[in-house]
Amino acid sequence: MDNLSLFFFLFGLSDRSEFLDQLMIFGAEYVLYLTFVFIFILAIKGTFRENKALLLSLICIPVVILIIKIIHLFFFEPRPFTIHDISPLVVHNADASFPSRHASIMSVIAFSYGYFKSKWSPLFIFLLFWVGISRVYVGVHYPLDILGGVLVGIISLIIAKQIVKFLKIKLSQI
Repeated sequence: MDNLSLFFFLFGLSDRSEFLDQLMIFGAEYVLYLTFVFIFILAIKGTFRENKALLLSLICIPVVILIIKIIHLFFFEPRPFTIHDISPLVVHNADASFPSRHASIMSVIAFSYGYFKSKWSPLFIFLLFWVGISRVYVGVHYPLDILGGVLVGIISLIIAKQIVKFLKIKLSQI
């Protein structure tokens, strides 16, 4: 199944079940922000692993934003609702669709917690999938936008690990 076919398959599931629509709207709009609240609570109540994962995530987020800005300088993919005759389930700006910022940030969080072997990493992987599928379901992203977001998240995690390594070396010299 290609990108457009998968988009129309997932988006075509909308407006069939009010419960599923609301669940996907919640996933597309609010799960990312609730995840931020949760990771800060984990930083207070969690273990040292959760604290390290939070710090790595916070280093990754500016890297994610920078990478996405660079991609937008060279490539612009319009959102599905600007090209096709569809109405998304959520209100959204008609800015660039690729890569998904939500998927990028959720993948940074999920993979940071996975990297430090936190017991919470399966939850964050689940939330990443929920957000990714939701963003397509509500009509604001194509599936490849989500995949691109995950790849941007992975790349930013690699870059952030190098930043941390560099800072450790510099701080140890002081």
